[in-house]
Amino acid sequence: MNEKTQGRENRILSLVLSGVCIAASLFHIFIAWDTSISIVQQRVFHVFIMILIYFLMQTEKAQKEGKRLGLLYGALSLAAAVVGGYFLANTTLEALLKRGISGTTDLDVAMGVILIVAVMYMAWRTVGWALTALSAIFIGYAMAGPYMPEIIAHRGYNISYITNYVAWTSESIFGTCVSACVSFVALYIIFGELLDKFGAGQFFIDIAYALTGRMKGGPAEASVVSSALMGSINGSAVANVVTTGTFTIPLMKKVGYRPEFAGAVEAVASTGGQLLPPVMGAAAFVMADLTGIPYSTIIIAAVIPGLLYYLSLGTSVYLEADKRGLEAESSDRLPQVKQVLREGWYYALPIVALIVALLGFGLSPSYSALFSIAVLLVIGFVKEYKRNHRLPIREVFAALVKAAKTTVSVTIACACAGIVIGIVSMTGIGIKFTSIVFQLSGGNLLLMLLLVMVACIIMGMGLPSTAAYIIAATVGVPSLIAAGIPELAANMFVFYFAIMSFITPPVAVAAYAAAGLADCSASKTGWLAFMLGLPGFIIPFIYAYNPALLIVDTPVGDTLYIVALTTFAVVLVSMAVIGWFRGQLCPALRVLVAASAILMFIPGVIFDVIGLAAGIGIVGYLLFTRKKEPKTAR
Repeated sequence: MNEKTQGRENRILSLVLSGVCIAASLFHIFIAWDTSISIVQQRVFHVFIMILIYFLMQTEKAQKEGKRLGLLYGALSLAAAVVGGYFLANTTLEALLKRGISGTTDLDVAMGVILIVAVMYMAWRTVGWALTALSAIFIGYAMAGPYMPEIIAHRGYNISYITNYVAWTSESIFGTCVSACVSFVALYIIFGELLDKFGAGQFFIDIAYALTGRMKGGPAEASVVSSALMGSINGSAVANVVTTGTFTIPLMKKVGYRPEFAGAVEAVASTGGQLLPPVMGAAAFVMADLTGIPYSTIIIAAVIPGLLYYLSLGTSVYLEADKRGLEAESSDRLPQVKQVLREGWYYALPIVALIVALLGFGLSPSYSALFSIAVLLVIGFVKEYKRNHRLPIREVFAALVKAAKTTVSVTIACACAGIVIGIVSMTGIGIKFTSIVFQLSGGNLLLMLLLVMVACIIMGMGLPSTAAYIIAATVGVPSLIAAGIPELAANMFVFYFAIMSFITPPVAVAAYAAAGLADCSASKTGWLAFMLGLPGFIIPFIYAYNPALLIVDTPVGDTLYIVALTTFAVVLVSMAVIGWFRGQLCPALRVLVAASAILMFIPGVIFDVIGLAAGIGIVGYLLFTRKKEPKTAR
C-alpha cells in the first residue's frame, strides 16, 4: 500500500471515529433533555458506543503505527456494532417481557459472554489489570460457591445463570454504575472538556499562583489550590497530576523543595480534588444514584471535610517551606490577581451557574450540567467572536470528540465494577461480609471502621475512583449502616478511603504519576504522599462518630463546635507530620502533638477538653519560648 492510499485511509478512519464520538456526546446531551428513550436502551447504547469508540481508537492507532493489528481491531469494531445491535433489538419492552417468560436463548447467552469478555478485556487495557482480576475472582467465586469455606459458601451458579444475571438484567453491567455514566458523568466530562478548550484550565492555574505566590512556599500552595479547582471538575487524580503537575512540580523544585516532596504535594492535592464540591468526579453522581440521596445534599455534606483536607495539606506545605527557609516569590515574577481576573473572570461564571442550578434552583445534576454547558458555550462564542471574529465551532467539535474518548475508560470501569456488584448481589456475599466484620471487630465500632477502611483501600488500589467507590460501597456500607452509622456518613466514609487509595502505598498511582514528572523515586514519593495525606485519613473517622461535620440535618451549634475542634486537630497532625513549628520538634514533642490531636477525635467531651487543652498548651509554649529563627540557621 503506497503512502498516499494509506494517508487517505487514515483520514477516513479519523473522520469516522470523530463522527462516532460527536454522535455519542450529542446523544448524552439529547437524553438529558428528552427521556423518550427507555432507560435500559439508554444504558445499552451507551456501553456499546463506548466499546465501538475504544476499538476504533485502537484501529486508528494501529493504522498510524503501521501495525497489522489494525485489521483485527477494525473487525472487532464491526463485531461491537453487530453485538450492540443485537442487544438493542432484544432490550425493547416486548423482548424483555418475552425473556422474562421464556428465559434466555443459547444465542443470548453467547452474546452475553461476548459482552462480559469484552468489558473485562477493555478494563484491563484502559484502567489496568486490577479491576479485571477482581471481576474474574468474583465470577470464579459465583461458580465455586459450594466448595468455599462455610462462612462464605453458597449454592453455586452455572455460566448460563451468571451470564443472564450479569449481561441481561439491570443489576450488573447495565446497572446503577452505568446509569450514572449515562445520566451525569458524560455530561460533566463534556463540561470539563469545553472548559479546557476555551482556556479555563490555564485561568485556574494562573489565579491559584497569583493568590498564593506571595505566601511562603507559594508554588506548592499554588499546586494545592489549582489542583483543588481542576480536580473537582475532571474527576481523575492521575489526570489532574498530569494537567497541573507539569506546571507546579518544576516550580516547587525550582524554589527549593525536594523532588519527592514536590511530587507528593501534587499527588495529595490532585487526589483531594475528587473530595471537594461541586463536581467531585463521577463517584459522587454514582453515590447519589446508589443511595437515592439528592446530589445537592451530598455536595453540601462534602464541603467541610474537603476544605479540612486542603487545610491540612496547605499547613504541611507552609511548615515545610518555613523549615527549609524558603521565602515567597518576588512580586515582579508573579501574575497579578487583578490582571488575571480582568482577563478571565468570565471563566468562573459556568462554575457559579452550576452551583446556583444545583443548590439555588434545586435542578437535577443532568439539567444543571446542561445549564452550565449552555452558559459556557455563550461565553466561549462571545469571547472568540470578539477576539478573532469567528465562531469556535472547531473547538466545540474537538471538545465533544475528546469528551467521548475520555468517557470510554470511565464507562468500562463502571461496567466492569458492575460485574462485581452483580455477583455480590447474586451470591449474598455483601451480607456475609457484614457478619465477618462484626465477628472480627467484636462489635467495637472503632475496630469495625478500621477494618472497613483497610478493605476500602485494598479494593481501591489501582482502580479508577468511580470503580473503587462502587466496589467499596457495595461491600463496606452495609456493615457501617448495621453498626448504626447514618447512610450518608457511611457512604462518605467508604468514598474517602476509596479515593485515598490513590496515595496509599504500595499502589499509590497518583504519587507514582507525580514522581515521573518530578524525576524522583516513586516509592519515596508514595510514602511521603501518604504522610502528607495522613490528616485526611482521620477526617472520615470524625464524621463517622459525629455526623455534624457533614452539616446535613444537624444543629448549627453542633456543626460549629465539631468544625472548630477538627480544624485545630488537623493542624496539629500536620505539625506532627512535618516535625516543625517555629523550629524543629523533637520526637517526644511530635508524639505529644499527635496525641493531643487524637484525643480530640475520640468521642466524649472529656477527651475533647483534654486534647484541646494539651494542644493549646503546646502551641502556646512554642510560641512564647521560640523566636523566629534566622534564615541562615536553617
